[in-house]
Amino acid sequence: MSQIVVKRERWPGGYGVQGIPLVYPGQEVIPDQPVLRLQPIEHVEPLAAPHLSLPSSSSGERAALIETIPAGLYGRVVDITHRGGVVIESQATVVRGAIGAGRQVAGVLTLWQPVEQGRQAIPPGAILVVPGPLNFTLLHQALSSGVVGIVASSISLRDFEGFLRTDLLQLLNQRDSEGSLKHLPPLTLVVTEGLGIVTMPSHTMNLLSQHRGSIALLSGATSLRRRVFPELVISSPLQAVEQNDSPAPADQTMVPGVQVRVCGGEHAGVLGIITYLYVYQQSFPSGIRARAACLCLDDGSFLTVPLALLEYADW
Repeated sequence: MSQIVVKRERWPGGYGVQGIPLVYPGQEVIPDQPVLRLQPIEHVEPLAAPHLSLPSSSSGERAALIETIPAGLYGRVVDITHRGGVVIESQATVVRGAIGAGRQVAGVLTLWQPVEQGRQAIPPGAILVVPGPLNFTLLHQALSSGVVGIVASSISLRDFEGFLRTDLLQLLNQRDSEGSLKHLPPLTLVVTEGLGIVTMPSHTMNLLSQHRGSIALLSGATSLRRRVFPELVISSPLQAVEQNDSPAPADQTMVPGVQVRVCGGEHAGVLGIITYLYVYQQSFPSGIRARAACLCLDDGSFLTVPLALLEYADW
């Protein structure tokens, strides 16, 4: 979804830490600006002022426990949560994934370009965009290079579970999604198409290519219980937003004429225009009955798809 208004809490996740905000509501922020510091609860000090800077530590051990978190977005601070997280409102492009895992991280969007001889130098702190399937070798290369996150098209179940060292269904269905983060590798993963060997659609890759070099916010959190899905959020400077049309509202409605993308099932990844919304539930080969829409595809054919499997394709 392009240029929608979003509100995101800047909070990497995890228990046993407290956030100390370095900004205040109403303040404008930029992606690489520190907005929060995390430190163990037992080391939290009273907050004297919203512009409080990092304290000098009495030992190297104490300094190592403190982590400064950048905004990851252009925008305006609208709230401070009870745990010290900073909520930022921004006009951004959002790419949602099918599944993912890992903390919320910020990094420079970098395109992966495999070379025939040797290995590509991967800059530390980057969010790597891989247009094809992920494999175990690339995952470990990225981890050793200091990459903070990867956005890829797909991954095999074996490589996904093997790298994370956890069962996928257990990971997606657990109640305590933040508590599981401490058991995962320090590399956030988001796949746009899901499990298997699927190439990233050209419109998705073109969109990500346009934002190459931008600082983005990546979250791998995926919970079927709470209907939380992973996402990549790329915001634009205010000057760039003002040159474009007004941002689309975040609460769009499925109506005839809207371009959508099938996000699941045997037709996953297909783009189409809604031509008709069925009044009554439709029956599908799987045996389910659900509200559905009729799509007109690029080749002129028509396809009936459950509304639950449709997402906006505002590219």
